[in-house]
Amino acid sequence: MFLKFHDHLPEELRTKYFDFELRDYPDNKFCEDLLEQINLSYNNCKYFKNKLCNKFDFTIPDDLSIDNLDTIPYIPTDIYKKSGNRSLKLLKVPLDSIALFSCSSSTTGDPSIVPRSLEDFDQLQYNSIKVFTEFFGWEKLKIGLKRCVVFNFSPDRLFMSVMAKRNAKGFEYADKTRYFTACMNKSWEYYGHEEYMVKMKILKTIWAIISTFSLKGGFILDVTKMLKMVKKIKETGYWRDIEVCKILFGGSPLLMNNMFEKRLIKENISYDLEGISFVGCGGGGWDGVKGEAKMGEVNKSRFIEYYEKVFNIKPKDIADIYAFTEGPTLFGGHWSEKYQDFLLHCPNTSRIIVRDLDKLEPVSEGMEGLLEVITPYGVNGSINQAVLVDDIVELISKNKCPECGYKGATFRVLGRLKNTQGKSCSSIINWVY
Repeated sequence: MFLKFHDHLPEELRTKYFDFELRDYPDNKFCEDLLEQINLSYNNCKYFKNKLCNKFDFTIPDDLSIDNLDTIPYIPTDIYKKSGNRSLKLLKVPLDSIALFSCSSSTTGDPSIVPRSLEDFDQLQYNSIKVFTEFFGWEKLKIGLKRCVVFNFSPDRLFMSVMAKRNAKGFEYADKTRYFTACMNKSWEYYGHEEYMVKMKILKTIWAIISTFSLKGGFILDVTKMLKMVKKIKETGYWRDIEVCKILFGGSPLLMNNMFEKRLIKENISYDLEGISFVGCGGGGWDGVKGEAKMGEVNKSRFIEYYEKVFNIKPKDIADIYAFTEGPTLFGGHWSEKYQDFLLHCPNTSRIIVRDLDKLEPVSEGMEGLLEVITPYGVNGSINQAVLVDDIVELISKNKCPECGYKGATFRVLGRLKNTQGKSCSSIINWVY
């Protein structure tokens, strides 16, 4: 079984960037590398050349600058949906150069499937460790012989492999398809003890299959074991043979919120973890939907209050990651008392444009629109160097976070276009497939 669900990726990607060193991506290098990716797309992908370039009336320039990134042909996230059967048409390398296909955990049964090369996963590993370092205190989670304990509000990667294959059923390379988030979760397993919170219970799973013809209902959120582990660590400083330097709560905020409201708040449970714990949300779900889980929208301000009330973890020690399957970029964010929201930051590996919902023109600071993410890094396998996302965001700043000083654009997510408008990016731009 373990061979059947292997990652198709080399062992060194598990630990390659643990000793993190920041790379420099100045504007001139960014634009040069982006132009190279555009040329590769034009020369190697008929879809890009015949569809995108024609649609945007785009001619490849001799050079690019940061000031004219808005002229580059972009694609909506919907272009990668399984139902469109376009994933293989979007390649810009030979099929045998694709190491793995990334899959989104769609609730509609129509996930995005994105082909990625080994170089793409190498960059994705760098992007992940970068955001963990800048926003999750990665370097403090492994001190001497001390290690962290991570409570990951997610199923383990083996079951994520099974679920991804099931979600990608009908796609000819389903066996070589993995959830996008599983690729990022892997690194924690080699950095400390990772306790996956979503567990499969055999009898519940059998009954779920019999009664609903699905796996839904066959999993539990193992809060009881988590509390036993926290108590043990508080009393002894150890979990099993690991001397614990930090406790991290990571993964789905939707499942974390469920833990608070269904049990911890009702039972008035509390542990003082100030100074030894951190919360790193990731994988989305703030709108109440993630994969097959539908639990109601999470009130972010109340969520922050829950962590302070139950574990005495202050807002400064709670961060968020925003990412989407169709692109390789991870945006880290901190809690803002002013906005009562997470302010997300664009790393130097990418640039963003926020486009209005009317004519899709770039907006100014303080305005809302659809998020476009542009990057030449981690997009060797496909033509996803410029992607328009179905999320509506507010552009807080174009150059630097007004609160923490992080260099790069700052934004916050307001909601999903499909939830508020009843349509997608594709329908707004009258996309011609």
